[in-house]
Amino acid sequence: MGFLITFNRKMYLTAYINNLQSKITDITAQRLRLSDEITKFTSEIGDIADVESPAVKKLEARKKELENLDKKLEAELQKYQTQLQASQTELQSADQALQQSIAQSFRYSLGGNG
Repeated sequence: MGFLITFNRKMYLTAYINNLQSKITDITAQRLRLSDEITKFTSEIGDIADVESPAVKKLEARKKELENLDKKLEAELQKYQTQLQASQTELQSADQALQQSIAQSFRYSLGGNG
């Protein structure tokens, strides 16, 4: 791969990695908020003596919705983390190719035979 192609690939990967890290941070924050809400609903359910009351059933239904949303976010988080690891590996490869290209350019410019 040529120097410019490798350099552009590295720039793209760096931006992509930053985007993935941002998404991971956002999802983590969402999951923390959900965890707080789930804890709140669990506490409210525990405070009501009649476990068969409509209020408890409504709270339990909402808690279940939040737990399902958390599972979806967890799956999405895993997907982004996998993509991040793959991208970081590819970035390392691009770095190595770039270093080799630069080293080769210096050998040519100094009159070496490579």
